[in-house]
Amino acid sequence: MQLAVSLPMAGVPLNESVALVRDATGWGYTAAWASEVAGPDFASLLGAVSNAVDIDLGVAVVPVQTRSPWLLAATAASLSHLSGGRFSLGLGTSSEVIVQQWSGIPFERPLARLRETVNVVRDMLAGERVQYDGQFLSTAGYRLFAPPPAPVPIIVGALNERSLRQAGAIGDGLALNQVAAEDVPMMLRQWRTGAEEAGRSVEGQPVVDRLFCLVTDQAAEAREFLRGFFAPYVATTVYNRFYRAHGFTEEADAVAAAMKAGDRKAASAAVSDRLLDAVTAVGDADAVAARVQDYATPA
Repeated sequence: MQLAVSLPMAGVPLNESVALVRDATGWGYTAAWASEVAGPDFASLLGAVSNAVDIDLGVAVVPVQTRSPWLLAATAASLSHLSGGRFSLGLGTSSEVIVQQWSGIPFERPLARLRETVNVVRDMLAGERVQYDGQFLSTAGYRLFAPPPAPVPIIVGALNERSLRQAGAIGDGLALNQVAAEDVPMMLRQWRTGAEEAGRSVEGQPVVDRLFCLVTDQAAEAREFLRGFFAPYVATTVYNRFYRAHGFTEEADAVAAAMKAGDRKAASAAVSDRLLDAVTAVGDADAVAARVQDYATPA
């Protein structure tokens, strides 16, 4: 298992992120992976890191709906050049909040759009002049001015069985988020099954799993912070189904009802300690390290 810094980091000013990543290389961290939700954008943040620290870089994940394929390819190629060929591009379907509510784009058939985007972006990153007219995407004549110096792995985000099988069929790796360590082996089996059904193998492909960690001697206060952070996720249709499927039906129902009523306080309160203990690591340094280790050797 390799450890990566997850950016942006709560409580760390953005202009201190580069120094944090530099320090982390001395603590055994080998990569920095960004996420992208309400900001900052992943490219600006990783571009700054690439200019100052010699470390693997990645994003897990960027929504395929909010950028055109050529812009995704151009950004990935730029970060690959800046990092000396050490950048990985994570693509995913996001949620109706980011896609439809914030961006004004219909959140329709996200997995089909993800498949098209992965195929088109991969061809663009290979330096090909791309012609494509699909159900969701259309592009004609685009070719990267400066193809990446090394292949850019496309890491595919997935949560449920259908998306996990698709990730195995089309991706160069898998990105997981908010997953209990105990559920990882089952999800990896579904990912491998998708690859086998497509006549592929995922042997040697990376699995990126973002884990929310808080090292603290005030666990109760930390959980209160995390409740407010997780409630909006659980309220989205994508994560609401995900948490139901993993045994948190009561929490999913209560959060969805509270959000529908406009009661964010009640929604946060509905995120139980049981849920948080499953998908986060909270406590002193030894407790957090032990929980991280639970993810190290999934079956």
